[in-house]
Amino acid sequence: MRRANTEITATIKTKTLELLMTKNPDAIAMRDIAANCRITAANIYHYYKDKDSLFQEISLDCLRELNERILKAVHALHADKKKLRAAIDMFRDWCFENPRRAQLVMQGIRTVSDADDEFIESYFVCNKTGAELLRACIQNGNARSANPQLDVDILVSGLWGCVESVFLKKCDKKYWDNGIAYTNRFISLWMNAIFGGTK
Repeated sequence: MRRANTEITATIKTKTLELLMTKNPDAIAMRDIAANCRITAANIYHYYKDKDSLFQEISLDCLRELNERILKAVHALHADKKKLRAAIDMFRDWCFENPRRAQLVMQGIRTVSDADDEFIESYFVCNKTGAELLRACIQNGNARSANPQLDVDILVSGLWGCVESVFLKKCDKKYWDNGIAYTNRFISLWMNAIFGGTK
């Protein structure tokens, strides 16, 4: 593959994401991507070995963007607990604001399983940020967790399950249009388990 031309790869990713907004990954062929980009499939293969590697790069771009939003949300806050809660809220809000992207990132785009550990770890950049925030709370004596990374991973998986149940209307009908209240309850349960409390 060629050394990446940032202008071309940016166009390829933008046009591919447009397709992913309306079609599932399995329904998109490289020729569809090429047609949408107005280039040949051979041009795309110069930069991506297959469509899965292209989809994965798009997924990583979304996660990096989300992580930047999380970091920005916590930057001005001082209390560690408030930083952690702001990060959690930002993940949840991003999912509701970008439902299709969230579905693609969390389940639609296949996570590469045969790559090296460093590449696989890059998929969990937001989880790592959350774990760092939780560790800060633990160091200050505000929280208890024997395994911060695992607890944050469980939080993200569980919170996504709640978000998805709102998307799919698999929760109580009164929350179909009030996903914030529904997910707030799950977040509170997790926060109480980590910080103590019965609310």
